[in-house]
Amino acid sequence: MDGLKVTANVFARIAARSVGQVMFQSNVLSGFLMACAIVAGGFGIGGSGRFIVTAGATVAILISSAIAVAATLPDGRDGVWGFNAVLVGCAVFTFNNSGAGAWAMLCAGVLLTFPLKGILDRMLGVASLTLPFVISTWIITAIGHATGLMTPWIPGTIPSAPEQLSATSIAIGLLKGISEVFLIDSWVAGLLMLAGLLAGSPRCAVLALSGSAAGMVMAIICGLPAGEISAGLWGFSPALTAIAVGSVLPGIPHRGLLTTAAVILTFAIQYLTAPWLAKAGLPVLTMPFCAATLAVSLLSVRNARSITK
Repeated sequence: MDGLKVTANVFARIAARSVGQVMFQSNVLSGFLMACAIVAGGFGIGGSGRFIVTAGATVAILISSAIAVAATLPDGRDGVWGFNAVLVGCAVFTFNNSGAGAWAMLCAGVLLTFPLKGILDRMLGVASLTLPFVISTWIITAIGHATGLMTPWIPGTIPSAPEQLSATSIAIGLLKGISEVFLIDSWVAGLLMLAGLLAGSPRCAVLALSGSAAGMVMAIICGLPAGEISAGLWGFSPALTAIAVGSVLPGIPHRGLLTTAAVILTFAIQYLTAPWLAKAGLPVLTMPFCAATLAVSLLSVRNARSITK
């Protein structure tokens, strides 16, 4: 019985950390608050939500945490092998109808993140961030739609979007720019995720808000639709980039300047690639964050190696 309690405790900590690591937090409280945010988003509190998204995320967390407990993966208990799986769980039912085929593809996508992370980490020589999630989701989306195992979800009623931005919609968009990291459309979820960041690292919380705000400002300058801006769709990748480059990645020279440049690059990549991905039937996800942040990470590693020679 004691062994069972220990295993359950370890499992719960891994699960919480897997959620928290989506935003670079290994803190159990951070992960718990972010998990609560996923639940709030699923119930549509503070936005439009589908509980099936929360269910998908829960199954992904359970599968990935079970693997982490059973396998002896490096840093497995810190959640670094589970956060990509969590995002796959959120993504499948954000974009697709539920059904046996979709659930099968979700499980396949979750499992696929594990070898993808191992391969990408070795190929790149640095942490692959959420790239395994992006690639896994694109693969199962393409296969699922081609085979009919998954069908795109089209909302029955489309929430009215503001034609012009107001102080309220800007504030909501700022928080949704954080919640959309998990593909959750809810300012309440964004507030809970911000609390999770504060529990783990106040600096990361400030950087996340700054990145979300920067994405919104650039979207406004580019004349993008107010509805997209207030939904946080242009803030979530810059928010992640701001956290990663501004605080998490080691050995970053001129951190403030590089963080600003990386956030701008993130927005530019999304602006240029999102329309082409949409034509292919693929969501942009966190690919812009991955591309910009990995570029900075790889350049920093190369610079450090040249200095030590």
